[in-house]
Amino acid sequence: MKTYSRWAVCLLVVCLFACVGCPGQGKRLNAPPQGYHENHSQLHEYYTYMVDNAMCYDMCLAEIHFVPHTARLNSLGLRRLQRYTELLKDDGGTIHLESPAPDAELTEQRVQKVSDFLATAGPDAAKVIVKVGLPRGRPLDANDAIRIKQEGTVSDYESGGTSSSSGGGS
Repeated sequence: MKTYSRWAVCLLVVCLFACVGCPGQGKRLNAPPQGYHENHSQLHEYYTYMVDNAMCYDMCLAEIHFVPHTARLNSLGLRRLQRYTELLKDDGGTIHLESPAPDAELTEQRVQKVSDFLATAGPDAAKVIVKVGLPRGRPLDANDAIRIKQEGTVSDYESGGTSSSSGGGS
């Protein structure tokens, strides 16, 4: 009888730990790997427009959008190209492929891969041209870069003005 009650107590303890000691899976603290979290911010609509404007200003794909040393697009590159096809479907444009590598064959394969993706994205994607080059944004003038280095100031080069403001943060 004593052995029977020991087994019953052990079984009761195991059941108690199984029911109470193992809580269910908690809520995620970060977003899922792809897509939106179910509790995303109300401000996401505004940020989407900001990111779209930045993408349309830049109009480029870089090394980070490809699997290293290959012409295959990674998930970031695929999402960026999908968004470009949505943004450029009416007006078209030129997507610049930044290619710091001296490998001309790899660069040409990447241009072809992006062009193939755009060709399958729909009939409006024919308005989008892919070529090798720097992003469309206005580069920093060499004289401004030298002055910034010497004086530690930042020029208002976007507006073409000559005014300067002190660099740094608080």
